[in-house]
Amino acid sequence: MKRKEFEKEFLTYNKNGKQVWVITKVKELPKEIVIMAKNLADLDFIKFVRVSDESLSASSENYPNRPKVPITDMNHDTAIGVQILYSTDYKTIDFFDINSPVKGNGNKMVDAILKDLPKDWQPAVLMDWSDGFWDKMRAKYKNIEWLM
Repeated sequence: MKRKEFEKEFLTYNKNGKQVWVITKVKELPKEIVIMAKNLADLDFIKFVRVSDESLSASSENYPNRPKVPITDMNHDTAIGVQILYSTDYKTIDFFDINSPVKGNGNKMVDAILKDLPKDWQPAVLMDWSDGFWDKMRAKYKNIEWLM
């Protein structure tokens, strides 16, 4: 999608109190990433979404000194967030960071990302320190071919 198209898609969220940003150098985005960003912004606890040419981040909080950077750090005390790295060339998404001090919200963020994932895209988890969370997600989404 061209910049004017995806900016139009995100305008409703920005008018309704959410903040969805796409960094300036990005002139086109894959429709798949726009859909994931919108699905995340639809979650009631997500307030901030940031898209770059290779990543998508969403969180309930931003860094205090970096107001356009959602907090996605694993084990953060209060922020609920997720960051994926994506490759349009290889049609992959890598769950890079995910954090939820509120039980169930991690599952909701994964659902938001994977529910409209095209069949030719593959999710990956390269570093799994979740103590079983990703095993549950793979079982839940067994129709998707995971890169592990």
